[in-house]
Amino acid sequence: MMLYSRFSQRLIAEMTPEQPGVVALQQCVLALSGGLDSRVLLHLLARFKQEHPHFDYVAVHVHHGLSHNADTWLEQCQTWSSLEGIEFVAERVQLALGPRISIEQAAREARYQALKKHITSRSLLLTAHHQGDQLETFLLALKRGSGPKGLSSMARKMAFGDGQLLRPLLDISREEMQEYAHQHQLSWVEDESNQDTRFERNFIRHDIAPLLKQRWPNIEKAVTRSAALCAQQEALLKELLYERYQQMLSPEGALDIQLLKLQSEAARGAILRLWLQEQGFPMPSEKQLAHIWQDVALAQPDAAPIFCYGQTEIGRHQHQLWVFAKRSDHSELVLQWEITQPLLLPNNLGTLYLISVESWSDFKLQTLAAKSVQTLSLPPNTQQLTVTFSATGIHAHPENRAHGRALKKLLPEWSVPTWQRNQIPFLVAGNELVAAVGLCVGRDYSGANHQLVWLKNAV
Repeated sequence: MMLYSRFSQRLIAEMTPEQPGVVALQQCVLALSGGLDSRVLLHLLARFKQEHPHFDYVAVHVHHGLSHNADTWLEQCQTWSSLEGIEFVAERVQLALGPRISIEQAAREARYQALKKHITSRSLLLTAHHQGDQLETFLLALKRGSGPKGLSSMARKMAFGDGQLLRPLLDISREEMQEYAHQHQLSWVEDESNQDTRFERNFIRHDIAPLLKQRWPNIEKAVTRSAALCAQQEALLKELLYERYQQMLSPEGALDIQLLKLQSEAARGAILRLWLQEQGFPMPSEKQLAHIWQDVALAQPDAAPIFCYGQTEIGRHQHQLWVFAKRSDHSELVLQWEITQPLLLPNNLGTLYLISVESWSDFKLQTLAAKSVQTLSLPPNTQQLTVTFSATGIHAHPENRAHGRALKKLLPEWSVPTWQRNQIPFLVAGNELVAAVGLCVGRDYSGANHQLVWLKNAV
């Protein structure tokens, strides 16, 4: 009874806030793995739904496909959700593995991306993290040599996607959850990978945490308090530095390197972390942060370095630091475009259209979200164009220039950052540029019998 009472009080406080100007929430989204923790949370949420039926409820199970039991787990989660009267959704994901990316990290990122699809500004995502998880997270941060930001571990509440994430059981021990599950005769799945101590979190869970708890029975509560104190220190630091940080930030989200140079080393590191957090990217390690400053920010003015960690990349352009998600390299890609049909570009870059002037009025309403619209003329009976993403070997004579030159030389003139150059579609005929989409039209193709539209996907 006590566990449900605490859960219910916390959830109703979040769903119906009393602060003026705070929007009330209308949907609870449960991250349901099927393990003990999320199974208990599903049961608690079902009880809460009986008392508060006017909210919307959905359980989302992310199928990683890492275990031969994954299909069984999905079916089991669906059955339990049905029994509890909670709507169920399954999301199948593929992991983005790569250098210096662990399976744990890749699975976590894929899981959160899948969950974000179900979160609106009126949603509250519930996860079943508890005191034991907080202890593991704290010790992993300690092992990495993290400062207060890392040692603050998991927040009870934080922004997530367009909504909020709440960990309502963060101060509950796993033993309390087991007792609740047995009391209510709940069953759950056991992930066999949780026994594999090659994974760091499992090593702490099975080999380290039991020894600590044997010696210091209240270690989980103590760590929870320490993590909360670290979080308070981080909140205070952000409050003190935020105005200074805002002065360095461009409208596009880039950070001024010259102003950063005026800061102390401690303030600079804190501002860089604040910047990455505000832009929605994961925190780098201390060593990675040093590389960002030394190898990117302090690089020679004519250099264009990029530092990558995980799926995050940081580059320098025009005395500013830019951060962006890792992108596919399209420099080897060549497409043949039948221009009477739209061309779907790879890797979420969007769609190209060539619309004749006669059809423009019919198409115009569909292109309100277009990031690029250019006018050009094509020779009669043109049926096909080549689309490439590499400027190498292309001669360009833009319609507003007296002389032509290599397209590769023009991109720096146009202040196109290096990391964007293989993301731009170049329309070519032979080795002559027809159009660099969003940048220029070749002089021989100047005119207005076609509209070239690049309809970009929302990022």
